[in-house]
Amino acid sequence: MATNANYSRADGFMSRLLLIDQQGRISAPSDEAGQTRRAENALTISLLFSGLRCILQYVLLPFLLPIIGVAADATVPILLLINLIAIVSIFLSLRRFWTIAYKHRWSYLLVALAALTLLIAFTAYDIAQLQMA
Repeated sequence: MATNANYSRADGFMSRLLLIDQQGRISAPSDEAGQTRRAENALTISLLFSGLRCILQYVLLPFLLPIIGVAADATVPILLLINLIAIVSIFLSLRRFWTIAYKHRWSYLLVALAALTLLIAFTAYDIAQLQMA
């Protein structure tokens, strides 16, 4: 495993947890500014998607679908799909941050864990709603 000053044992553990092979990790990017910009863009896109998901889930879908004649029960599968996409998005952005050894990866991990916890809780609630229907 090629290591650098910014890569610790904990980073190695996270790389294995995120299914990143050590050859795929960039330890010293040739274009560090470009890699940082792309990582920050990935974070921005992930946060924008989360915001869009919240607007859809709590503002538009509960009111818009009944207006156009779609039963409220139809919202649950849509919300499950949105939650699944959000979970995958967070996982992929975490992989990207660890792959390029992004300097703020541990701070983002805390935000990602909080978001994942909420998404898992919402998903469990939605699945329970499906079973009651």
